[in-house]
Amino acid sequence: MNVRRVFACASALGLVLASQGAGAFGMMDVGEWKVEFSGNVNGFLSNVDCSSDAAGPVLAGLACGSLSGGDYKDTNIRTGLLPSWLGFHAERTEGSTKYGVTLGFQPGIDSNTGIAGAPIDGGLGLNSSNFRQVFLEFSGGWGGIKVGRDLGIFGSDAILSDMTLLGVGTVSDLTRGGGNTSLGRIGVGYLYADWKGQIQYSSPKFGGFTFNIAVVDPWGLVNLSGLSTDAGAFNQEAPDLLASNGWEGKINYAWEGDFSGKAWASFIYQKVESATAGVGSETANGFDVGAKVAFGGFEGVAYYYTGKGIGTTDFLFDAMALNGELRDSDGYYAQVTFKIPGPKTKIGVSYGESHLDLASGEPSTALVDKNKSYVIGVYHPVTSALNLVLEYTDTKAQAHNGNEAEEKAIAIGAILFF
Repeated sequence: MNVRRVFACASALGLVLASQGAGAFGMMDVGEWKVEFSGNVNGFLSNVDCSSDAAGPVLAGLACGSLSGGDYKDTNIRTGLLPSWLGFHAERTEGSTKYGVTLGFQPGIDSNTGIAGAPIDGGLGLNSSNFRQVFLEFSGGWGGIKVGRDLGIFGSDAILSDMTLLGVGTVSDLTRGGGNTSLGRIGVGYLYADWKGQIQYSSPKFGGFTFNIAVVDPWGLVNLSGLSTDAGAFNQEAPDLLASNGWEGKINYAWEGDFSGKAWASFIYQKVESATAGVGSETANGFDVGAKVAFGGFEGVAYYYTGKGIGTTDFLFDAMALNGELRDSDGYYAQVTFKIPGPKTKIGVSYGESHLDLASGEPSTALVDKNKSYVIGVYHPVTSALNLVLEYTDTKAQAHNGNEAEEKAIAIGAILFF
């Protein structure tokens, strides 16, 4: 399989800025258009201590040492879960219709992805970069339409609520050398929502209720573990797996007051049709529920997902066994933060797990059974734009045959919104 493609799928996001507008301090008039540039730059000194089971690897495990094997330590200066981000947005209103365009560019700091087994930077190394957003949108009293590439719906609230968006979280073998981003809690409590070509409808508000529905560009299976059916979708000359369009949707309810918050439920669906002998037409589908509530200086998040054939870490990663049977998966995370009055320093703790079951008739192997982690973080706003961050993350991966790996990561750094 194409390991660089795996890393591109696993790398995280320009999310808070892109989807919530954080960091945008106003718009300027350019003719009949309103235009804004916004984004962030962040950087962290991270140190990881990785230990793995001498008995063997944890295939598709996310604790560093799971895939590479052996014990090691790494220190580097890197981008966190939220990539450095530069976004351009322009909008205009004519009559009752509002329309606009968004383009986002996300560069990383470290010049080495580390995924090829060479965690040391070399001369003339180039940092990694993504263009994750390019979409148009238009809206009115009837709702809104988005056409282009943007964050997926399923799992989006989970990652947008993750406190490690301002930090690093899990590093893993996939992002050991730096690259574009770390993993945060991706694959350790939720599936990555990822950036997808889509046509999405967003409803107007009905009281506190809203809903979204999108047809999404289809994705292929990814064999991260080496023990799964691979789409071959990255070999454009001879793909061996074709997929129908995907569907994602969500219903959301939000309320305000002293005890404010929101609750949501979403789904993901895609039919997968294979030309591979012994592998027929299958359906991948998943469902999630979550809630975020705030009272005083406290905020809590609870989230759960489950699915058949949706895989783990990212959609369709290790979703189908070599015998053509789909694997079940599920996961959850819980998080509590408290903002100290006065300095407004936020202290948080979270715990999460992601599980991948064996398929029917599949023997027990070194395939990952569980990725789990707990995170303790301190996020201090020096100003309204600048935050200092200190995080400790302990990630463990366990295989179905009992193999284990553990990652202990400390990260200290800063993130500046503009």
